[in-house]
Amino acid sequence: MNALVWKEILEEASKNIPAQYFLSFLKPIQFQKFEQGTFYISAPSVLVQSHIESRYLEILRTATLVVTGEPFTISFSADAPSASFALNETLQSSFQSLESDLNPEFTFERFLISDSNRLAAAAAKSIVENEGKFNPLYVFGPVGVGKTHLLHAIGNKIKLQDPWKSIKYVDSLSFLNEFVFTVRQNNRTQLESFKMKYQSFNVLLFDDVQFLNGSAEKTQEEFFGIFNFLFERRRQIVLASDRPSSELPLHDRLKSRFVHGLQVDVKSHDYSLRKAILSYHASVYGIAIERSTLDWIAEQCTGDARTMIGIMNDIVLYKKAYDIFVLSDDKIRSIAETRIAQTKKKIGYTAEEILEFLSFEFQIPRKDLLGKNRKSDLVRVRHIGMLVLHQLLALPKTQIGRLFGVEHSTVIHAISKMENLMQKDPDFRNQIQKLKEKISFQ
Repeated sequence: MNALVWKEILEEASKNIPAQYFLSFLKPIQFQKFEQGTFYISAPSVLVQSHIESRYLEILRTATLVVTGEPFTISFSADAPSASFALNETLQSSFQSLESDLNPEFTFERFLISDSNRLAAAAAKSIVENEGKFNPLYVFGPVGVGKTHLLHAIGNKIKLQDPWKSIKYVDSLSFLNEFVFTVRQNNRTQLESFKMKYQSFNVLLFDDVQFLNGSAEKTQEEFFGIFNFLFERRRQIVLASDRPSSELPLHDRLKSRFVHGLQVDVKSHDYSLRKAILSYHASVYGIAIERSTLDWIAEQCTGDARTMIGIMNDIVLYKKAYDIFVLSDDKIRSIAETRIAQTKKKIGYTAEEILEFLSFEFQIPRKDLLGKNRKSDLVRVRHIGMLVLHQLLALPKTQIGRLFGVEHSTVIHAISKMENLMQKDPDFRNQIQKLKEKISFQ
């Protein structure tokens, strides 16, 4: 047995160790000798030796068995203490790289449960208890129902159980921007560094995967490679989206990976959950509200959780502005009514709900509405959808493009075409106006 055999052992072990940790802790160790069934290995410091023995020794033993066919012993020793300072900086740098962008406020303890999200919550908790068993976990549902909260809760719980695990939360737009920036540097080393960073994570929490659409071809390819790398090494992947994976504007080979694991639906908040959310935040903010008033707000506020939290923020602001300790129920109802009315006036529906509405209104399956079929009737409704999203929600054309899986220029052309048609055709103009009124006053 010699140094070449030890190199093969390290290469085998690297398949089960995040790249950043392999480079920081295992790359610096040196083969000394093989004697009487034992590999004698030196580490550059006591700190590194201790870390390897506590975290990676079993992986190295398994790799030794795979490469040599024998369960040889591995014995570590440390170099001179003078090396410890430099390695201490390496360790500190590695610890800093564990920053995961997790929101500590989003935990399982603060995730309120009802029948509308019970299955999703149970699936998320099972991921923490059995990492890699259900892989990936795919969570989908409309905006504001707690998908992002669940992703952070998974990360925070795993982090609490095992602080050494590298966990990354990222939404698709941030991932896209980071990748585009890296590519524009025109530097192969930086691109490899980008790949290695994402390949190094033990847990990847990827939000809003629906925006990783056809207009981001190269980004999809990069994500596909990262996904496969993590999946093959049984690293946990959790994805969140506003729609089932079958309706995503992604390549089939990527969508096929998503159905391999567990898919759970988070539905819109039911009455009991809306009431629980309001009650919880009233308690957190120290707001005294009569039960009947709380029930009334829960009945009226059928939107997402953000609207309900917004009502509580409005109440707190009013109390501070007018230095009032306790508000009357009439005033609380008035504040809530204002917020609810403003929400309906400004957006009516969310983008997701407008798409659902259009699908129902025109009797077109959602997958066809967002698909690539070029039938004239489907294209017309698709263009109407782009126009309505732009006029009612003032969504950027790039975001509308991501929803429909098309280029920014396609959206510009579609909206311009619909606006020109409205000017020339009074019947079409009336149709669009009535459609927008239906949406705005739902």
